[in-house]
Amino acid sequence: MRQPASLRPPAASRPSSARLDPEGMSNLATIGSTLVTVILPVFGLIAIGRLVVRVGIVERGETKGLTGLIFWILLPALLFLSIVGARTAPRLDVIAVYFSVALPVFALSVVLGLALLRMTIAQAAVFGLNGSFGNTVLLGIPIVGAVWGGAGLAILLSIIAAHSLLLLPAATILVEIDRGGTQRRLLRTLRDTVVGSLKNPIISSILAATLWNATGLPVPEAPRRMLELLAGAAPALALISLGASLPVLHRGHVGPPVLFAVAIKLVVMPLCMALAVTVAGIPQPAAIVMVVTAALPTGANAFLLAHRSGAMMEVSAATVVVATVVAVATLTAIVSAGS
Repeated sequence: MRQPASLRPPAASRPSSARLDPEGMSNLATIGSTLVTVILPVFGLIAIGRLVVRVGIVERGETKGLTGLIFWILLPALLFLSIVGARTAPRLDVIAVYFSVALPVFALSVVLGLALLRMTIAQAAVFGLNGSFGNTVLLGIPIVGAVWGGAGLAILLSIIAAHSLLLLPAATILVEIDRGGTQRRLLRTLRDTVVGSLKNPIISSILAATLWNATGLPVPEAPRRMLELLAGAAPALALISLGASLPVLHRGHVGPPVLFAVAIKLVVMPLCMALAVTVAGIPQPAAIVMVVTAALPTGANAFLLAHRSGAMMEVSAATVVVATVVAVATLTAIVSAGS
């Protein structure tokens, strides 16, 4: 039985080995290993992308071509191979549980923006997206792939397939409502958003791979080799592109809306997801991949919606940058706990 603190000898009189907690040392070793082997390499590549723009090796406007190559060619090749190789169908249980958390977090964030931060509906919609829409592609794929491999990517891809089809239309409709759109215009906006998401090369590659799996045919050797070469370049270039395209952070823009959104995205959402996967009985590795996905920093799509709507562009840009920086610590803790 462990002695009460008042009955234990003072630290100075105890042997030095008694002051070492093996479990604590093991936890520190796990965190250190995760930081060095997974998190620092990932965020190091993001820093390289930021650096090449800052020192002028690449102009910020020139990154558009690189981003297009990554989104239209490299990442679709990686996602297609991941699904075809795993021969797994989208996990409907994963999608259902994940969005049973993500959609309420989005809705509550919108209410928080309206009631507490006194935002307009459009501003609250962007704020809700800032707090619920994670960077599942550029950041999620490299991290999940590095730690959990193909099994983890299969789980992540189920989430990615529904991510843009649920959260983006919800936010877009709220923006249109704020603009005073008619019912016909709202329906047209919803249709255009969903169709646009389906045309997204990321979503299209997932759907194409799922259909290919349904045929039961193997991918011919020559096309497979081409796809493997393209896929091999995807993670590193995606992270460099992310760093190069991050908005410039201005101190004056880091106020309560940014801090609230970062706290919701990096703390509240993963905690709620951890509770949800436990209650739903989601097995590993799906459970930890879902929590990590929920803890990913705000994705650039939130900033793009803010830019299109003209609502809170600076705040959304600052949220993306601050959340990405803070995620170094939060993701290290969560990945370590699940390793």
